[in-house]
Amino acid sequence: MSLNSPFNVSFGEKPNNLIERNDEFNQITSVFDSENPETKIMIITGARGVGKTVLLSSIKKNYDNQKNWLCVDTNPNIDILEQVASKIYEFGKVKKLFLKAEFNFSFKGVGFSIVGDEPVSSIQVLLEKMFSYLKRKNIKVLVTLDDIASNQYVRTFAHAYQSFIREGYLLYFLATGLYENIEKLSNEKNLTFLTRSTKIYLGKLNMKAITYSYMDVFNIEEDDALRIAKQTNGYAYGFQLLGSILYKSDKKKIDSDVLKKYDLYLDDNSYSLIWNSLSKNEKIILFSMINTNSSIKEIIEKTGLTNSAIQVYKKQLVRKGLVDDSTRGKLTFVLPRFNEFVTFQYKLENLE
Repeated sequence: MSLNSPFNVSFGEKPNNLIERNDEFNQITSVFDSENPETKIMIITGARGVGKTVLLSSIKKNYDNQKNWLCVDTNPNIDILEQVASKIYEFGKVKKLFLKAEFNFSFKGVGFSIVGDEPVSSIQVLLEKMFSYLKRKNIKVLVTLDDIASNQYVRTFAHAYQSFIREGYLLYFLATGLYENIEKLSNEKNLTFLTRSTKIYLGKLNMKAITYSYMDVFNIEEDDALRIAKQTNGYAYGFQLLGSILYKSDKKKIDSDVLKKYDLYLDDNSYSLIWNSLSKNEKIILFSMINTNSSIKEIIEKTGLTNSAIQVYKKQLVRKGLVDDSTRGKLTFVLPRFNEFVTFQYKLENLE
C-alpha cells in the first residue's frame, strides 16, 4: 500500500489528493475578473505549509487558459523586470504582435530592443511600450511571484509597478509571502505598492473535507476518519503529512509510532523554521500558553509583559497563523501539536 501514495509532503507541489480553497480562489479571481477591479495587487499569506504556493499555482493555471491573459511567473532572486519583458516576448500567443517593425527587439540583458523607434534607455521604458501595446489589444498581464523577499529586485519592481499602474496598464500582481517578509517590505520607504495590496490570509482547511478525504483513501468510517482529521487541526501540510505516514505504514489508525513520526516531520520540515523566525517576546508568549487556559490575564502574569505589549505581539502571532484570538480574552494554538512542540522547546531551552 506504500506505493503511489495519494499524499504529497513536498512543499509547493500540487498534491494529488488536494482540498481546494474555493473561497480564497473565488475571492481573488472575482476581483481580477471584474471590469473595474478594486485592486490589481493581492498577496497570499499565512504560516509555512498552509498551501500558499498551491493556491497561487491554481490561479495562474486558471488564467493560463484564458486567451486575453498572459501569466508571467517570476523568481524574486533574479531581475524581475527583465523576466517579465523576456517572458512576455516569448509567449506564443502574443509574440507575433511584436514581430512587426515597431516591435523588433534586440535589447541588451533581455535579448531585444526596439528598432526604428527612439532608443530604449531602460528595461522599464521597454515594458511601458509593451504594456501600452498590450492594453490596446485588451490583453491583461498577471505577474506571479512565490515567496516574496526583501531584496533589490523586488524593490525595483515595486517602484516600477507603481508607475505602470498610474498609466492604467492592464497589469496585475499576485504573490505569496510569510507575514514577517511582507511587513518588512511594507515598512520600507516609498513601497506603498505593498501597503495598499489586499492580503489573503490562509487559515485552516475544511475539517469535513479532510474527514471525507481520509474516509475515501483508507476506506474507513466517518468517526475513525474524523479522529485522524482532528490531529491535523486543518493544517494543509499536516493533512498531507499524517495521511502519508499512515498510508506508507499501511495503517488506518494513529498509534504512538505514527504520532512520533508526525511530530518529527512537523518539527524538521515546518515548526523549527517557524520557531527560528520568532522574536524573543513572541517565544515567551508561546511558552506562557503551555499548561494554561491561555487567558490574556494569565499570560500577563506569567510573562511580566504589559497588556499593550501583549496586544502587539498577539497581533503578530495571529497574522503569522500561529495563535487564534477569536475567543475574547484568550489565545489558543492554531497548528496541530504545536503545544507539544513549544513544550519541548521550553524544556530544551530551560531544563538543566
